[in-house]
Amino acid sequence: MRYQTATTDAMVMPSLREPGVAVVLEAMAVGLPVIATNWGGTSDYIDSTCGILVEPDSRESFVQGLTDAMLKLAQSPELRQSMGSAGRSRVREHFDWERKVDRILEIYQQTIDDSSFH
Repeated sequence: MRYQTATTDAMVMPSLREPGVAVVLEAMAVGLPVIATNWGGTSDYIDSTCGILVEPDSRESFVQGLTDAMLKLAQSPELRQSMGSAGRSRVREHFDWERKVDRILEIYQQTIDDSSFH
């Protein structure tokens, strides 16, 4: 999926049943703030520095939460910019494939070290 950040201000993902949230990481990687449902994997990727998570407590409060989040970002170019930059940094720091491989190797090494005979 390609984003045109020059014409796109934010990414909104109001899904309750989306199992794969790679699109959230893609949006963050190109510097878009994300508004998403606080459900499933999105909360693993998004924090308050790079997006807004909306609780799906009830239909009415969910719709109101999405509306409030979109208005908040629409009314603040500075917030959109700072969240977009933070999202890009977060993806590079935590979700880049090289970082993931390094982290897995750390876990393996720690497991080996911890299970060694003393």
